[in-house]
Amino acid sequence: MFLLNIDKGVICSMKKLIVCICVIITIFASGCATKDYNSNYKSVKGYTEYVSNSKSGCKHMNSFGLKSNLTSKKAQEYYNDNVRKCGDYLITNYLDGICINRYVGSSKVVDIPDTLDNKKVIMLGEFLSNEKYNGENMSYGAFGGSGNCKITIPSTVKYISAGFFDYMYGVVDEISEKYMTNYSSVEINTDNPYYYSKDNIIYTKDKKTLLYLNNDVDVKTINVPDSVENFEPINPLIDSNYEISFGKNIKTIDACVELGEDGLTPVSSENSTKPSVTVKCYKNSVSYKWAKHHGLVYYFAD
Repeated sequence: MFLLNIDKGVICSMKKLIVCICVIITIFASGCATKDYNSNYKSVKGYTEYVSNSKSGCKHMNSFGLKSNLTSKKAQEYYNDNVRKCGDYLITNYLDGICINRYVGSSKVVDIPDTLDNKKVIMLGEFLSNEKYNGENMSYGAFGGSGNCKITIPSTVKYISAGFFDYMYGVVDEISEKYMTNYSSVEINTDNPYYYSKDNIIYTKDKKTLLYLNNDVDVKTINVPDSVENFEPINPLIDSNYEISFGKNIKTIDACVELGEDGLTPVSSENSTKPSVTVKCYKNSVSYKWAKHHGLVYYFAD
């Protein structure tokens, strides 16, 4: 009887050991950090500042083109305490999901996962560089320095920072050039309930607002569909050499077409650099008035 009890104890211990081994294998297979970052992270110092940018985006889609959430010291402290490696990504907790802060893989064709560390990927953001500019750590887009990548954004993503597309102004130096972001292709998963993409252009799901133009792709004409009412790409039209053919139903245009005398800051003034953009528009339309106001070359479709 005593021997039987010992055997049961040994068996029980072996089962526990097997379970522990399986957990360890799972952790290493996933490539995620072992520390439990998923509990009580919302009470961590700096978290409130880190997620305060969640509605700072475009006028007609405030979760897109978000301001950087790495500008304050408290937010940076949260980032440094929370960031960890999971597979090919550096991630942090953001609201009720995961923010991808940096891609550290080598593939040039990336299907961004919809789940990391057992949580939905809801945010595409920026990472904080250890290299300093004027004594300050700078933030760069998640794919900064990865070269020309073809990416597909998953159905779970709602929040996307402007920095993810590398449209940050005011710094041009060797470090920022090192972390430049270039996308050979940007696509949205068709099941995404917030965004729609076609021909390297991102729209809101209802196709009423144009949010992003991929200037890294060599195109001659960008056709803005009649469904689009709001033209507000987060990327500037600087250094662009193509035609924008506007549809009939444009109501608002909010697009950066000029840089100041410093060659860095987007402005609207006479002392500025203008792009080589030609505008195709309709007479007396919003797009015609916009093109004329900015001194762009235009011609009428009607």
